[in-house]
Amino acid sequence: SETNDNLKSLLCDYFQLHVSLQGLCEQWIKVDPEFKGLAQTQTGVRILRQPVVENLFTFIASSNNNIKRITMLVDKLCSRYGEQIETEKGAFFTFPSVQMIARDPAVEQTMKELGFGYRAKYYAKTIECLVKLGDEYLENLRHVSVDVARAGLLKLSGVGPKVADCVLLMSLDKADAVPVDTHIWQVAQKRYVGRLAGSKSESAGMCLPPEKQEQICELARQLGAFNSPSTKAYELAQALIVTLFTPYAGWAQGMLFSDDLVDSVAATAVNPKTKPKAKPKSTSAKRKAE
Repeated sequence: SETNDNLKSLLCDYFQLHVSLQGLCEQWIKVDPEFKGLAQTQTGVRILRQPVVENLFTFIASSNNNIKRITMLVDKLCSRYGEQIETEKGAFFTFPSVQMIARDPAVEQTMKELGFGYRAKYYAKTIECLVKLGDEYLENLRHVSVDVARAGLLKLSGVGPKVADCVLLMSLDKADAVPVDTHIWQVAQKRYVGRLAGSKSESAGMCLPPEKQEQICELARQLGAFNSPSTKAYELAQALIVTLFTPYAGWAQGMLFSDDLVDSVAATAVNPKTKPKAKPKSTSAKRKAE
């Protein structure tokens, strides 16, 4: 039926089923044989193609936050501004459009009442900016280069490099966008710095593109000089992963992240008394960067 065809098309688009994860893994294994293990353990780790407004507003809420609280805030945002839909499973709310939220003359105050705290002003300013830029502004970023699209997102309040790259990768068809935080910086350090920045024997088994071999090894050497994360370290980790796994480096990053997350959860299960290191208090500048 037409309904089933539409649903199938929607799901294929959302899960990007036109992209062969098996084919990508075969290419990545040629560069890094360790991806053979990831291909077996991280099956089904795909990059979604999410609605851009929903993705952007959710990630703005993610700064200095946890998944449970982010989910709660997004639910409140939808119930306040979205349209109610009655189903046999109960009532649900759509994710509101920019224009639906913009009808509220006191967006910042409303968002504060919903529990968004200091992030409320980010939403108010971003809503104001997007209304001025027009309805098609975000969608049109799909049709420009990754650098131009990133610059377009960074104009918005509450959007730093990490949030921008998440939106680029998961909503704007930029498969080479690699969101980097402390977690991915650590993955790059553990998996690649030692193998690429050291002697040739240490990188044995990796098959680097000849035209990029020197560049990749130099990125690894520079990254190895950082004992703690910083803006420059993040940039180097991002460049290393992109150069290794282009043109779908963001998808490769997803598998690397998932694998390391599984390892972290397993380690905690074995030794539940192990506590993660306390993070330094964030300044407002750091919050914006996130």
